[in-house]
Order: sequence, then structure tokens, then C-alpha cells
Amino acid sequence: MEKEIITLHRIREPGDALLERLVPLYEEAFPPAERRDAGQLARVILARERMHFLAVLEGTGDETGNGGDLADPVGLLVYWDFREFYYLEHVAVRASCRGRSIGTRVLETVARQLPGTRLLEIEPPSDETRARRVAWYERNGYRVLDKAYTQPPYDGRGPGCPLWIMGNERPAHLPAFLERVKREVYNENV
Repeated sequence: MEKEIITLHRIREPGDALLERLVPLYEEAFPPAERRDAGQLARVILARERMHFLAVLEGTGDETGNGGDLADPVGLLVYWDFREFYYLEHVAVRASCRGRSIGTRVLETVARQLPGTRLLEIEPPSDETRARRVAWYERNGYRVLDKAYTQPPYDGRGPGCPLWIMGNERPAHLPAFLERVKREVYNENV
């Protein structure tokens, strides 16, 4: 039986046409304090094997994801593989594609493909949109683990950004994991 499927396609080169089509979504979905500029993003894609920038593609095919044509990217996922845990840096779905459970299907795919501890940062629920986002992650198996976290600035300047840490489980070494994220993800030396 054919149905809408999603495929996660890793972008490995800054010249990838999918990346060019996703940079506007990346810039729209995340404020400057919570993302890299396009040049830095391209350098990190090339220099950091741990970082996976994935295009979320939707198309028709069989239930295993084989076959069918893949359409324009409907979203993006950026995660880091630290072996002991995964850090989900960015998840975004195009505004025109929201409300179709694409984000939920992405998180289900991530849960299957990345077993173990998965952590992410999220803005505290200071307005209705942010509160809905926290609730959405909770419905998808994540819970708040730390409300006192500060994300370092991507450009190495400024005070950083107060965010919450959510995860699918509470690792015994959460403080050490967060220090590793700060040290490796927000390192401007690329």
C-alpha cells in the first residue's frame, strides 16, 4: 500500500541544491542568536563529521521508504552524534507543510534510527507558541531536564541564550553531556 513517507537525506557539501533550498527555512525558523550564519553553516557541514544536516523529504513509496519520487524538502533536522548520546540541534518544518504530522514523523524516524539518549534545547514557554512547542515535544516522548541552561552564542560574542534542555530520558551524566555540547557544537573555530 502506498502512503506518504518521509526520508532523511544527509547533506555533506555546501553546494548541495537541497541545502540552498533549506537555508531560507533555517533562517526563518531560528532567530540569529539560535543558529549559524550561512557561511559558518557551510564550514561546519564540511569540517564536523559528528554534525548531520538532513533534508526532510516527503514523497510516495512503500512502507519501507523504497521507491517513489521525492519532492521538495519539507523540513530539516540537524543533529550531532556524540556516540554516548545525540544532540538534536534544529528541527523545522516549512510553514506551508505544518499540521500534517511531518515533525512527529521526523521524531519517530529519529527514535528508530538514533536509539538511546537524545537531547535538545528549546525556548522556555514565555508565550503561547513556545508553550505549544514544549507540549508537542512532551507528546512525542521528551521531557524537560534542565531549566537553567544557557546556550553559548554561535558567533562567540554576546551573553548566550537562556534555553531549556529536553530529552527522551535523563542520562546519569547530563552535566557532562551538556558541557560537551557547549564545547563542540558552539566552537567557532571551523
